[in-house]
Amino acid sequence: MTRRLPVLLSGLLLIAGLPLAREAAAAPRYAVPAAVRVNIARLGTSYAILSSTGTVAVTRASGEVVYQGGLRTLARTNVRRLAEGGGIDLPPTNTNVTDLSPEERQSRARLFREARQAVREEPSALVNVPFQFAVLRNDRDDVGTPLIASDRVVGLHFATDDGFLTFDGRAFRGTFDLALDDEGDMIVVNEVPTSEYLASVVGSEEPSSWEPEALAAQAIAARTYLVTHLARHRAYDLEGDTRDQEYDGVGGEAASTVKAVARTAGVIATYQGRAIEALYSANAGGITEDSENVYASALPYLRSVPSPADDVAKTSSWGRTSWEWTTELTAPQLRDYLAVRGLNVGEVQRIDVTSVSGTGRVMGARIVGNAGSRDIGKDASRYYFGLRSTLFTVAVRPADETEFVSYTNTERLRTLELLGATIDAPAYTRLIDPDRETSEIRVVGWIYRLPARFVFTGKGYGHGVGMSQWGAQGMALQGRSASEILTHYYLGIALTNIGGA
Repeated sequence: MTRRLPVLLSGLLLIAGLPLAREAAAAPRYAVPAAVRVNIARLGTSYAILSSTGTVAVTRASGEVVYQGGLRTLARTNVRRLAEGGGIDLPPTNTNVTDLSPEERQSRARLFREARQAVREEPSALVNVPFQFAVLRNDRDDVGTPLIASDRVVGLHFATDDGFLTFDGRAFRGTFDLALDDEGDMIVVNEVPTSEYLASVVGSEEPSSWEPEALAAQAIAARTYLVTHLARHRAYDLEGDTRDQEYDGVGGEAASTVKAVARTAGVIATYQGRAIEALYSANAGGITEDSENVYASALPYLRSVPSPADDVAKTSSWGRTSWEWTTELTAPQLRDYLAVRGLNVGEVQRIDVTSVSGTGRVMGARIVGNAGSRDIGKDASRYYFGLRSTLFTVAVRPADETEFVSYTNTERLRTLELLGATIDAPAYTRLIDPDRETSEIRVVGWIYRLPARFVFTGKGYGHGVGMSQWGAQGMALQGRSASEILTHYYLGIALTNIGGA
């Protein structure tokens, strides 16, 4: 029997005195599915190596076995084939096979030369195969022996009964299916029992070493998000990344995350009987944001609340930059950064913050360059400027400022190198002997001369709406329960047990 949070009291924490019967009568029925289908190929893939830590069986939709064994398999789209010479497949140009022998490298180079020469002589000598499925002979093989060639992606099913399935360097439970995403690109869909999916999400979204109550709060939030985001895609339920929830397969699991899911089994967060939009982000920077200041709708349970426990991140060697951070870009760097994102204003001259929310987050900004200006709003500045959050200020620093940097501060040295800062002079320290004479002079760092630059200084990581994950950890360290964490960040909610995983 699974254990539920003690505070739940028969599976429900009532809000505002509403009786259960009235809530249930007015609310749609939600259910936690037994299994979930997750797109683990992100925006699609043209080159997918699929295998197993044991043996893998690959079948068509008809049940026909295409391959069974312990070799790696390869699904490719738009395979270039040199028609002459018996139809030779060209190796992909986007793989990194590093351990080729000199003979193999020469053969590979010769093949590309022959292909280029053949195309010059006869353009039709190079043909395109829309889809191909092959078996790879060894670790150096990135072409394989074709088993299927087709004018469209063939739906294939991958299963194993003596290991984990692997894709993109990660291991997964359950099964794989080759499918198409909503835009028609080839993806890999992992169908996995929901409890195992959630255990991985908890450990992928938060460190598995965090406090049990923080992990339990994350499990409930992730389960709630799951039940409200099903059936939004043709071939799968959820994205396996931050577009929905981070999911790293077996690598995200730990005994602590499995326990967090089991002890909260079936529990979701509801508002007036309906599952909530359980948004969360890494660190709210001390205060969360009203939902309408980031997204389209003003939701009554996604209101701005203080999040002082976020500052627990500042004592973490890796998490401290989610609490306070600085991003510096020269004008040319910012110009190029914006251009890649489709915003062209020429050389950036200034950035004007035109609107801020009550929490201090940037709601609107105007980017002024020598080729025009552009207004951006709401959460867009995170994307366009490459920032961790919109809780920031921006200043323009003049050229020729100097800064001492210790030779041990590798992070700052790397930043200054990227900025194009130059070394003005070395910095020394003198070692004095007992006779007060200088015994040694050591270089301890350098004096850098910095270029003109835009300096963004901010706090927090993510959109800042709903639960702050670092805040949840901070509250758990203070002895607060998962229920207290969730009801702090999602106002007026109930924790409702709807059954299932």
